[in-house]
Amino acid sequence: MKRRLGPILAVALLLGLGVYTYFSEVRGPAGEKKSEGEKDKAIPFDRAGLKSIRIKNDHGEFRLEKQGETWKLTAPQQADADKEAIEGLLGSLDSARVDRRLGKESDRKQYGLDPPRASLTIETTSPGPAATLEIGESNPIGGTYYALLPGTGEVAVVGSTVGEVTKKDLLGLRDKSLLTLDPWKVKRLSLERGRETIRLEKPDEGWVIRQPVEAPADGPTITDLLNALQNLRASAFDAEKPSDTDLRRFGLTPPQARMILLQEGWDVEKTVVFGKEVKGGGRYARTLGRDPVITVPSDFWPKVTTRLFDLRRKDLLGVQQYRIESITIARGGGPAMTLTRQKDQTWLLAGASHGGVKSETVDTLLRSISDLKALSFDDHPTKQLGASLSRHPALDLTLQEEADTSGGKPKSQHLLIGPPDKKGHSLVRDMAWTPIATATPGALDKINGQIEAIVKEATAPRPAASPSPSVSPAPSSGR
Repeated sequence: MKRRLGPILAVALLLGLGVYTYFSEVRGPAGEKKSEGEKDKAIPFDRAGLKSIRIKNDHGEFRLEKQGETWKLTAPQQADADKEAIEGLLGSLDSARVDRRLGKESDRKQYGLDPPRASLTIETTSPGPAATLEIGESNPIGGTYYALLPGTGEVAVVGSTVGEVTKKDLLGLRDKSLLTLDPWKVKRLSLERGRETIRLEKPDEGWVIRQPVEAPADGPTITDLLNALQNLRASAFDAEKPSDTDLRRFGLTPPQARMILLQEGWDVEKTVVFGKEVKGGGRYARTLGRDPVITVPSDFWPKVTTRLFDLRRKDLLGVQQYRIESITIARGGGPAMTLTRQKDQTWLLAGASHGGVKSETVDTLLRSISDLKALSFDDHPTKQLGASLSRHPALDLTLQEEADTSGGKPKSQHLLIGPPDKKGHSLVRDMAWTPIATATPGALDKINGQIEAIVKEATAPRPAASPSPSVSPAPSSGR
């Protein structure tokens, strides 16, 4: 059977071309390939001396200027630059190395350099003209690019990272953050959703709710909300200088939600507003004092509308378990007894019962107290309910933390726990706050059971010490 030689020859020629390109343009003469550390940079520059960067590609022409320690986008419009995007671009340029110099080629079209696909110009504080790197087609072998090196007129094969210049557009270069903040430095936060306003503050002891009720807040939930706001980025810029009509159209006048924040170091509060949903996904948003209206991802909206209950601390133990140094216990209106931690980490029970207690036994008690979780809150309990719980608690607990190293006042907590109802739920009140919580069923029984174990251990008779064996006098030796 005769074989057709045409396809075989075509494949052989293609393989030969690939091998030729690899050895002639990538590995260089005599098959020698420089290591990355030995290669020249495609466009050398000193970061400390940078003044401006100009980029021209299929997406347009852009100019970035360094002002102090920050970068500003100055063309095609004035805007803050995206710090991470600029750092990424500079990192890509810094690692873009010359793999192979092809010389001063007269026909640059074959490399996509007449005209170039993209160009990048860097101005520095050093004397002399700005340096421009022109970028052509990508090389099919190794993902490299053809480029016209600055100042030499030489065509070269350069590393693939230089391709970042061809991809940059206005959205990628400008700052897309809704608000720049440090979640750990925020001291005040208000959430306004229609007629509902929730106001939170962060004194030294942690986040608390001030409105619509005074109550401890759930610190991790607040931190998660602030972290999400810090990381929120625009997916689109919808209006650079919106009119009043635009703001109404976007649902931003009046807004559907508002966040007001105050951070350490800020002179004034900053406000972020959220508007209507965007068709196709997202939601309109704007920072007051900044012009643009942007679209942000829709997955942030559930955090803005977090329920008041979810912003509250549900753990009814409000002191740190492993810093507690004394626990005062009174059951059913009976006499009190106090556990005090000793230097050797054991505990001493005094009062109605007394004796020594192992640290493991008290740790189990504290874990059972930490299992007290609020299922619901009565934010406006009647005077009768409050008085009844104060007069007839099933359990009265006072927990005292050790003093901190700064010499501040030790933190303490006073809890009143009512008798369980038919379903095993108990009412619990932290006497520092007005609300009364309904706690998880069975929690009181667990705590009482562990208190019984402590009393039993403390009052258990200690084994009598074994008498020392008597020593008979040695018989005297007669002479």
